Order: sequence, then C-alpha cells, then structure tokens
Amino acid sequence: MKKKAIIFSCLLVLPQIAAVPFASAESAVMKQNPEVVSSAAVKTMAAQDQTVSAKISKEQAIEIAKNFTTVPKDYTQQSVSYQSNWYPGNRTIWNINWNRQTENGYGNIGVTVDAENGTVISMNRWEDTYNQQPSYPPKYNWESAKKIAEQFLQDKAPQKANVVELDTTNLSNQKPPLHGNANYYYSFMRVENNISFQDQYISVVVDGNGEVVGYDYRWNDDVKIPPTSGMMSQADAEKKMKDSMEIQLKYQTIYNYQVRTDNQGTVKLAYDNRFNYPYIDAKTGKWLDYSGKPIEMKDYAAKLEPLSPNKPTQTAPANKDLTQEQAIDIAKEQFNIPADATLENIYFNDVDQYQKYPVWNLNWRTGQTWINVSVNGKTGQITNYYKEDPSRYQPLSEDQTVKQVVNYEQALEKAKETLKTFAPTELHAVTFDPIRNPKPENPEKMKEFYFTFHRLVDGIIVEDQFMSVTISTETGEVFQYYQSWDPQAKFPDTKNVVSAEKAKEVYFDNFTIVPKYLYIENVDYSTSRPIYKAPEVKVVYHLAMKPQDQAIYLDAVKGKWVSMETGEPIRGKVDVKDIKGHPNEKALQLLIDYYAIDVDDAGLVKPNEEITRGEMVKMMMLVTNPDPYYYKMNYMSGDRPATFADVQSNSPYFAYVESAVQQGLLDKSKGEFKPNETVTREELAEMIVKSMRLEKLAEVPNLFNITFTDANKINNKGHAAIVHHLGIMPAKNNNFEPAKKVTRGAGAQVFYQFLQERGKYSR
Repeated sequence: MKKKAIIFSCLLVLPQIAAVPFASAESAVMKQNPEVVSSAAVKTMAAQDQTVSAKISKEQAIEIAKNFTTVPKDYTQQSVSYQSNWYPGNRTIWNINWNRQTENGYGNIGVTVDAENGTVISMNRWEDTYNQQPSYPPKYNWESAKKIAEQFLQDKAPQKANVVELDTTNLSNQKPPLHGNANYYYSFMRVENNISFQDQYISVVVDGNGEVVGYDYRWNDDVKIPPTSGMMSQADAEKKMKDSMEIQLKYQTIYNYQVRTDNQGTVKLAYDNRFNYPYIDAKTGKWLDYSGKPIEMKDYAAKLEPLSPNKPTQTAPANKDLTQEQAIDIAKEQFNIPADATLENIYFNDVDQYQKYPVWNLNWRTGQTWINVSVNGKTGQITNYYKEDPSRYQPLSEDQTVKQVVNYEQALEKAKETLKTFAPTELHAVTFDPIRNPKPENPEKMKEFYFTFHRLVDGIIVEDQFMSVTISTETGEVFQYYQSWDPQAKFPDTKNVVSAEKAKEVYFDNFTIVPKYLYIENVDYSTSRPIYKAPEVKVVYHLAMKPQDQAIYLDAVKGKWVSMETGEPIRGKVDVKDIKGHPNEKALQLLIDYYAIDVDDAGLVKPNEEITRGEMVKMMMLVTNPDPYYYKMNYMSGDRPATFADVQSNSPYFAYVESAVQQGLLDKSKGEFKPNETVTREELAEMIVKSMRLEKLAEVPNLFNITFTDANKINNKGHAAIVHHLGIMPAKNNNFEPAKKVTRGAGAQVFYQFLQERGKYSR
C-alpha cells in the first residue's frame, strides 16, 4: 500500500446465497472481485424482500452490517431505514443502527449499506467511556494505529488498497493527544495516474485502544478517468495562477463570541482572492468554477460599484423608542398583511452583544402561511421580512413547468427596488457582486431567485455585512428580505496597508498548487426536484491552502497570515534544536506542540533553565485546556481587572493566571503573584494537587505516613506525599527536595506524568 492519507471507508465482500449459511459462502465471481455482487446473487436476494425496490433486501443488509463490524451481545437492533437519493452519490441505501443502554454505559453502532450492490459505505461506533479507565498515553499512537487502519482497508477493500495514498497534508498539524480517549483519522485518497482525486477516498478512524470506530467509502467506479496526456506543466500552471489571479482588499469582521460585548465585530482590512474555487483545467488552461464550468478570470477583477452614486441628502430618521403599536403600523404599511391574518406573536429584543439596536419581531398567520416582520426599534427601518408559504416547497410533477411572470433580470431589478423601499439611505453603500451571485444555470426552471447585496465602503466590500432579497418568479412578490448590517461598525483607514504585490507574495506562500482529479457530480438543483446526471472527472490544477488548525486571514496592515480569533501571526511546526536526546524530550515536545512552552527565534527551548511561576501556570492551563485562544478570548477583554498587581493585562501570563484564579488554583488574597520568580518543587506539587481536586485530602492531618528524610523541610506534607505516591513527582533517594528549583525539562516531565494520572482521580 502506498504511504499517504487520513479517513475511512471500505467495501464488503458479499457472499453468494447458497445452501450453506449466508456468511460462509462466496461465489467464484466474488473471489476474483470481492467488491462486486454477482447478478445471480442479486436476483436471489431481491426475491426475498418485495417491500422496497432494492436489490439488497433488509435482512441481507443487516447480515452484511453484522459481518462488517462486531456487534456485542448487549447491543439491540434499534432501527433499519431505507433511503433513495442518499447524498453523496445519489445512492439507494439501508441504514442499520444498534444501541446499548446498560448499567455499564451507552453505545451506538451505525452501518450504511448500498442497497444496490451490498457495499458498506459508512460505519460509526460510539461508546460511553465514562465508566471506563482511559490509559494515558493511549495504547496506540498515531503511527501504530495507522497500521491497523491500513490492515482494515486491506481486509475490507483489497481491490482498492493498492490504488490509494494516505493523505499526509494534515500531518504537520498532527499532535499527540492529551487524554486517553484518542481517535486517529486516516484518509486514503484515490490515486489514478499518480494524481489524487478530489472527494474520492476511503477513510478509517481508529481509537486509542486500536479499535476501528469509523469508516467512510466515497468512491465511484463508473466514472471515466481522463488521461494525463496533453496536461500543462506544473511550472506553467503556477505561473498562470500567480499572474492572472487578483488579490483584493476587503473588510473582514472578526467575531469573538466568547468575549465581552465591546470586543464584538472588530473590522480588519484583509487581502483575499475573490475566487473561492481556484481550479485550472490542466488540458485547456481555462479557469473553472466549483462545478467544473469555465469562467473568465477578468470578470473577477471588475470594479464594484454602489447601487447609487450619491449619498442621501435627507437627514437620517430620528432615533426614538418605537412602541409596539408603532412597529405594527410600520409593518402593515410596508407589507400587504391580509385582513384575516392573526398576529400570533410579538417579541421585543433589546441591544445585546450580537445585535446593536433594539428590534420588534412580529409574526402573523393566515391559514398555513406565516408572515414575519422585524422592525428596528429606534429608526423604524425594516430589518427582516419572511413569508413562509408552503406552496414554495411543493415539488413539481414530471410534466409540470414553472409559470414565470418575471425572469432573472426582471427579478434582479425588483430586488433593487425593494432596497430602495427598505434601505433608501444605504443605497450608496451597497453593491451587487455578480461573482457572489452567479446566475443559475437554468433560470427558467426556478420558482424564486435569491440575491445578495454586500456593503461597500470606499470601494471595498464588507464580507459579512449585506442585504438579501428573494423574489418569487411566479408572482413577482418579495418572499424574503434580510439585513445583516452594523450601523456602528468602524472601518480602519487603508493608508497603512501593504501593497497588493507584497500581499500577493505572502498569499501564495501559504498555498500549494497541485494537480488533482476534480470529481463533478452534475446535479441540477435549479428545479424543485434535483436532476442527477452522470458524474464526470476533469484533471485540474488546484490552489490548496496549507493545513491550519485555526481560522486565519491575510492581515492587510501586518502583511501576515494571522489568527481570526486573536489577530496574532500564525506559526508553523517549530523545529526545536536543543531537546533532541534530552531525557525529557518526549514531554518537552508535547508541551511545545500545545504552545505550553515557548520556542525562541533561534529555535531554542533551553530545557535545563529554571521555569518561572508564570511559566508554570501557563503550562498547567494549556495541558488541562489546550486552547490558547480560549484564554485570550475570555480573559483579554481589555477592561478586565487584574487579580494581582504584578500581572496586568499586558502580561503574557495574564489570561492564564486569571483562569487559574477562577478555577481556584491560585490564592487571590495575596496582592502579588511574582510571575518571574523561579518555581520550587513544593510549589509545583501544590498546583498539581489542586488541579486534581485532591487538596482537601492533602490537608487532612496525619493522614499520610511521611517517610521522607527531609520531611521537616516540607510545609505541605500531604501535597508532597500525593504527587510522590502517584509517581508524578517521585522523591529521589527518599528526599523530596521541596526547595529545589524546577527546570523546564523537569517541569515538562511532571506535567506529562500528571496527564497519566489525572483521569484516575478527577473524573
């Protein structure tokens, strides 16, 4: 098997029905190709179940699922369901589920079987592990679990095992787990002519105990694979992409939902490519959209213009608190609310961290039709309108056609007129971008058209502020109007941005350009009933972002890729130079991977230097909750008062110290924390015991038999006894050495030992 990938899926060897038990027989045809069910077997099986039009009966699907994965005796069959047009692949499937609800916990096993050929196309297992004792580190690491995934693939889909490669694109972000309940994901990408497929793979998930708990089969044998002859070269593809792709400024709103209100909706300037699916046809050299259809890149460079060139001369509506009656009158004035409609619900929502102005929400009902109107409680402007008419979703029969009274162009004009009515003062700051509003492939079949008008500030689009309108093609009426708009947003000046040339260079540094087979499903969603055509494959060059473990954007002022959550420049996998061969190398690398230990610009950790109290708290916080962005989002609000006078908000340890205080790990009654003082073994022992919630036990008088020869030097003997006997901080030669300073390497090892023991005592 080729060595590359991360996901899961498999095919089932379906035995032929004969006079012997179902699971033991196998036809000659299947021995040659175990992934194909013989036609004779299919006919025999279909005769057994006439309830659905499937070649594989329900009973056979159940047996197939049982043969594919082990179903323990304490599991009971919960359900069996049948579905046609199952996504992806427009398959007809059986889905079988088993559940366990016992004193030992809960569990679920789900298997999906192709109802036409018996292929298992997905399997997932889940068990409640609360009552189980997870071991740390897990019994299997990523490398050893990979061998299990490869063998599983070989056993279940031997014909595919030799035409896949393990996807290694995410390996740079692969981190050892911090807990025993680990899952490792392996995706084996389909490869033809040494070129991998987009969205064609078999994936396998293996847990830390070496059990296969997940599987996914995304494969279509019927598509025609285009030859590689006539492909443009890698160098030509890279040149074409870099020369012709436009990088443009946009306003990017940063939402940190877990922080305080005043930090919401910070707007930043970013550089980005307007083309969301950058493919180049490797044969023709033409740009393709996400569906594989040719496009003109020059259209993506067109300048965006506002709907109106002039700012409004009239004064803005006076701010006032609208009453309920006034909001109802405004809604009735703007919309044709039927006389027999009943006002079912009135809801007032005041200003909060997600909404910058008060809103009246009004809901009418007439028959089965609902009409929802939202009115700005200050200005009286309509912010949302929605007509929920069941007839919108009634599918057409095969011989029915849509009777349009407006075509696409006429509907677009009606949408613009709607904005003139509901948002007349914003027309100068709204644009219609054809790239973000592609015309449907078959507009004459559409029952309604949806248009989005983005906010435009000084010619720069605001990505997530917009107004949208939905127009019925059968009546010409407005079905929906929605406004996502922050009138209080502050937009940074563009004078300090880096040049587009520099931005383009940085942009492409974070991408790779690789050949891929693009799998095109060819599903027409323009009708009420999707029309499935034969899928096809094209060979393309694909602009793929390098793997990231967080959302990022290209900051136009810093000229760097930064975290969407923190605004800090991202860092790649760090090559540490001074821990190789160190006695605590494994523990040090673990904490480095989770940002709990810093690496300086020279690539050094300095493992034999003593750690400070600030470093100790940071290590503890990031091994118990390994998300540095959580701390910054929750504790770096700007106006949060500092618990300690010497750890203010500008300290690199502020967020971690405040989190430790909140969790009761630090004594906040002291005025100072002394973050730069070095840590003793006794101080570290105290924090470990508190984190394991064993402090009360440690404080029980005379509970522990203390035999350390230096016991008289220990202030908190119970803490020392606990970490010693648990093997987290063992004494050396029966000396605990409470005053001994802790080095970075020794500290990392303590936290590594802590991870092994914490689950046993803190569940």
